[in-house]
Amino acid sequence: MRIAVVGRAATPPLEIRLEQDSLLRVLCPSSEPSHAQAVSPSFPVLEQFSAIHLFPEEDGHDGLRQLDTLLSAIRATPHGALIPIIVEGAVTAHVQALANQWPGSRAMHLETVIEHREALEESEARDDQVLAPFERLMRWWSLYPEHVLAVSLAAELKAGCHWPLLSAWGIEAAAQRNLLDAFEHRSWIEEKALVTRTRHCRQCRSVHLNYVDVCPRCRHLDLTPLDGLHCFACGHVDRMDRFAQHDQLSCPKCRVRLRHIGVDYDRPLESLACGKCDLWLVEGEVEAHCLDCGQTQQPGELVQQRIASLQLSGEGRRAVAVPDKVGMSTSLPGQRVVPSDLHHMLDLLVPLARRHSHRHLLMVLSHDRDGEHDLLEGMAQRLGSLLRDTDLICEYTAHQWLFLLPHTPRERFEDVALRIQSLTDLKHLDGQLNMSLEMHELPSEHHSGKASQWLPNLLVGPPSSVPESLSVSESA
Repeated sequence: MRIAVVGRAATPPLEIRLEQDSLLRVLCPSSEPSHAQAVSPSFPVLEQFSAIHLFPEEDGHDGLRQLDTLLSAIRATPHGALIPIIVEGAVTAHVQALANQWPGSRAMHLETVIEHREALEESEARDDQVLAPFERLMRWWSLYPEHVLAVSLAAELKAGCHWPLLSAWGIEAAAQRNLLDAFEHRSWIEEKALVTRTRHCRQCRSVHLNYVDVCPRCRHLDLTPLDGLHCFACGHVDRMDRFAQHDQLSCPKCRVRLRHIGVDYDRPLESLACGKCDLWLVEGEVEAHCLDCGQTQQPGELVQQRIASLQLSGEGRRAVAVPDKVGMSTSLPGQRVVPSDLHHMLDLLVPLARRHSHRHLLMVLSHDRDGEHDLLEGMAQRLGSLLRDTDLICEYTAHQWLFLLPHTPRERFEDVALRIQSLTDLKHLDGQLNMSLEMHELPSEHHSGKASQWLPNLLVGPPSSVPESLSVSESA
């Protein structure tokens, strides 16, 4: 395979061929001196190129597999996640999912994409390697608004499918669905092509289901096929073994001897017999058994999902075109309030919750460093993308953002935490931030009196000192 890198728009035209290992070493961050210069004095360092050309030379399945593997490896690197990739001479489903131009596709205006990417990098304090999944996908579609996010079926996954681009970025299949739900909630994406519809376990969302027919009386699955007979003389229908008497067939009701099929009797529809309660039935009732969690449920109780390739909608194109933090800050759901309004709302909601046994969720996002207001606000905006229109957002102090989610019981905490993890993945920050996210269930015996009095006491504790992750704690 021939590989070439293309120089940035700000440098003279440049295209240099290199080996696969050398390319991946440059795309991966390293604290050591440039590996590229050790390979060749003329080898471009990362800051000098912004596009990759791939020219497959091997024919057949092995060559295409090598191409697919290389594409995944490039997209998995911090600096290769969003870089333009042009493939010449080969097209596979993986190429269409991960590359930006291939034979037969619409030509990409490379210079414009490079300039746009450079402008995004200059406007953000962080580069591609520390972008949360939500921001990374927003930036991807900002660079490539015509890109169709292809989906691939995968029977080995509980979700039953995955989006190869998101998988290459290291996003797990379950988190991919949550990430795309956040885009769908804002009407930013739409279906391009429906692949199939799947049914999932309502408890663990697994697609690994076994459908069995059971006895409607005792719910046992030991059903045995049996033959039945229909007596023409009296119309009696029963199991065949009940017509057999002394090596001949006779009706147990009218005692008429049955000699000729079609004249004296016939065989109706096939029937079943329950091996536990001996019930004779034409067909059993169907149940779905989850092979992952063991949950038993009716087919109508399963969660149905549409599996489709996705593209930006008209509203999504407008959102990614907004330069202010990739269009997120102006379009978030939820109501932004000042601390005094939040106190007033809590004074109303907490007594009502006690009276009617309701539960509310209060999330506290905080950090312990000065001068990090923009980073904390950016994290708050990511969290805001999963809120409902009725939820409240408050910049309570310079170090704390509060999110009030009314009517959110404790059973929903795990689901909320999973969605937060999919949108605010901090594992790549490598100690740059020291943030914590705490969850508090309202009300409790500690939340009495005016909110202006008990809320500061609730927030007085220091934030978590564990970097690289969001620590979620629950307090009643």
